[in-house]
Amino acid sequence: MFMGKTVSLEFHDGWLPTFAETCEQIDKLLGENKREFRWVQVKEKFGSARFYFRLGKSKRVVIDVIDPQEKEGHALIKNATRIGDAVASRIDAIVDEAEAKTQMICMLCGADAQTRPFDGYYWTLCAAHAPPVKPINRPGEP
Repeated sequence: MFMGKTVSLEFHDGWLPTFAETCEQIDKLLGENKREFRWVQVKEKFGSARFYFRLGKSKRVVIDVIDPQEKEGHALIKNATRIGDAVASRIDAIVDEAEAKTQMICMLCGADAQTRPFDGYYWTLCAAHAPPVKPINRPGEP
């Protein structure tokens, strides 16, 4: 899972158990034939984890679209890693589930949390780690 060219594996401590569980599920699914599965990049984006991987020469394309009409301010477009491949589809589902889980887990400590904007960035933080909310100063108000 960690052999070959990797861009980066960067994530917050609170998400480590979710990533470890994701690795275990994929390893169990693959069994003896690892099908050249490897992580390419793990990072935070829009307050949740993104887990990018390759399965042999195949990779999943994920596009974040900024959309102010969406509740979270963005939408995701994802294609299948390999159309018609049941194992690849299951890996996609495992990764989707893990990424969605990180939207409800504090990125710092792993406690229950919400993804919210803070100073122009999205962060998933519990009440103990969330910064105080700053009042919005509107023109003409003190």
